[in-house]
Amino acid sequence: MHVKAVLFDLFETILLLQSNVHYYDQCLKRLYESLVSSGINVSFSDFRKAYFKARSDLYERAKDNLEEPHFNIRVSLALREMGYNYDATHSVVRDATMAFSDEFMRYIYPDEDARLVLQELHGRYMTGIISNFAIPECAHKLLSVYEIRNFLDTIVISAEINRRKPAPEIFNAALSYLGITAEDAVFVGDTPDVDIKGAKSIGMKTILIERRPLNSNIEDKPDLTIKKLRDLLEILKN
Repeated sequence: MHVKAVLFDLFETILLLQSNVHYYDQCLKRLYESLVSSGINVSFSDFRKAYFKARSDLYERAKDNLEEPHFNIRVSLALREMGYNYDATHSVVRDATMAFSDEFMRYIYPDEDARLVLQELHGRYMTGIISNFAIPECAHKLLSVYEIRNFLDTIVISAEINRRKPAPEIFNAALSYLGITAEDAVFVGDTPDVDIKGAKSIGMKTILIERRPLNSNIEDKPDLTIKKLRDLLEILKN
């Protein structure tokens, strides 16, 4: 495969989430504890309802244009639902988001091949991350903690540009930064209808890493499929 750049999805491709763990409620509890310490006087049950309503409203609004507002906005909207008027830049909101982020990081670990593969590719190809995530600060921190950041030429997180995959804007942002065309790049991801669909729509080559059994009738078929990240090295050689 002749390309100039190899770009990756982040979660469940480079970094993995612990399986069989109910992490989301734990993250919400940490967020809630931060709010309580800042003087927000509501029950966890009421907060949880307000949070999921705010999240659902944002997702519904962004269904067609694939916007990705920063996580702070959903926290701010949840607080307003409960009668507290804090905008997305307020320290109460930002601290709560970071509490969620810190807890979330406890459930993330790198793929066993991630560092080796990126180290091998870096210098021979341009490399980068294109990820859907509402807390970009957390994504950047994870890449630094696991010593992956230095092997990447570009990192584009959806909440930084308010567009999420499969929107073409997020892929084009990475390509523009690298100064290459879509035909010069391959995208590696784990989700057919997000990663593969989005990358193919602008003309990128695509490789699906199989993290779970896939329906044989999937519409968005990749150019190639791999079982492990290290398989990518052999594909690129050939």
